[in-house]
Amino acid sequence: MNDHDDIATFDNFQESFKFEIITIAPEDETIANKAPKGMVFIKGGCFVLGNNFAQVDEAPEHEACVDDFYLDEYEVTQARWEKVMGFNPSKFIGSNRPVEQVTFYDAQEFAENTGCRLPTEAEWEYAARGHADARYFWGNMMNGEYAWFEDNSTGQTHGVGKTKPNQFGVYDMMGNVWEWVADWYDAAYPRGKQVNPTGVTKGDFKVVRGGAFDSSAGGLRITNRTWLHPKNKVFPKVTTHGQIMNEIYNYVGFRCAQSVTQVSK
Repeated sequence: MNDHDDIATFDNFQESFKFEIITIAPEDETIANKAPKGMVFIKGGCFVLGNNFAQVDEAPEHEACVDDFYLDEYEVTQARWEKVMGFNPSKFIGSNRPVEQVTFYDAQEFAENTGCRLPTEAEWEYAARGHADARYFWGNMMNGEYAWFEDNSTGQTHGVGKTKPNQFGVYDMMGNVWEWVADWYDAAYPRGKQVNPTGVTKGDFKVVRGGAFDSSAGGLRITNRTWLHPKNKVFPKVTTHGQIMNEIYNYVGFRCAQSVTQVSK
């Protein structure tokens, strides 16, 4: 196959990719209707987590299954954060902008105070993927209509929900601010099928996902992952497909999840 064939094949893939909104099955409507305010229902399932053809810590690809859960439609905003926590640590101030520069422990405290939790890394990737088998949930080419990143953000965060949502109806999963997840970072995924994985039991760093407004397009790939000290100290990850995390300001926020069983009780 020559270079022209490669380009043609890639173009054909892009043209054949179909963005499909995930509809709620009739048998799940009752559960979906119980979603806490500001959250959307994520129908669980099995998917291929990871990427064998990118950074080492994205491998090995393996099957992961997650139960139904609820996830915040938007990243936690500064207004929501300040109402609960009483302070605003963000650099880019705006009530509807995502809170940023919060530590993992700050995010965890917020979650505990509001009866939610941080999503697991598997839940985050499953929700971010929206069943798409591509680099991004919208396809393999970067598209600024779906995410704030270095080419369209004008060097700052933006109000949540200003870009197009993914197939689950969740906004800003890629870009705007990085998002803390619950898992401790491990440099390699386990092999074999995993059901509701929660990662290793201890570590030095926590995983952050999704990229930020100052990330390259590569940093916004669904499977891209990096780490940060839970007290928000910077340990930058040098990557070929992602980025080096900003060493002055850590533009990290989060969104909450809840288990369906927790809400149904």
